[in-house]
Amino acid sequence: RLPTETVLRASYGEGFKAPSLYQQFSEYGNVALDPEEARGWEAGIEQVIGGNSTIGFTYFDSKLKDEIYITYPAPDYNATPDNRATESRQHGIEAFVSARPIPQLRLDAAYTYLKARENGVVEARRPKHIASVNATVFSADQRSSATLTLRYNGRQSDVAYTDPSYVPVRVSLKEYVLVNFNAEYKLNDNITLFGRVENLINEDYEEVFSFATPGRAGYGGVRVRF
Repeated sequence: RLPTETVLRASYGEGFKAPSLYQQFSEYGNVALDPEEARGWEAGIEQVIGGNSTIGFTYFDSKLKDEIYITYPAPDYNATPDNRATESRQHGIEAFVSARPIPQLRLDAAYTYLKARENGVVEARRPKHIASVNATVFSADQRSSATLTLRYNGRQSDVAYTDPSYVPVRVSLKEYVLVNFNAEYKLNDNITLFGRVENLINEDYEEVFSFATPGRAGYGGVRVRF
């Protein structure tokens, strides 16, 4: 943290995921599976503006090798796990801004640009653009609040098995915007009433090809803390 209220940060990490017992020793398992291995790093900067706002940017880069996936080898074409011979790379930029111009209002916005490639081909279900906006209004005594959230998910590709030959084909999933609303009221320091509505405008969308997603839904309850 610099005297100018600027924060510089960076990180590097490595990880692995071992194959499951089922993937190795089931009827169609593969005892020769290697663990998935990943490594990645990120670097970012944050700046406080006017004492009540913060803006930040982060660049990230990660690589995954020996990814475990399902293949259908001849002649029986049984589903069998195997390691990919190619690397998966994802990199991009994340940006955010958070502001509280007055005690009764907080605004948050975030955006991600993602470039995800597997052997030079765009990876499935990895949208290039993702964004969100939150606006929260507080009462003067801070006992109640209401938040409106907009979530944008850009157009993305997926893999579908719609061809009679069972050869996978690429399909495009349309972009969508989800609107959520939630509110809460503190009866006292221990009891809070809350409610929320998800997918407020009843958006028809897909996250995975041909899989249904929830429509408009409402929830409510009481939160008790001892």
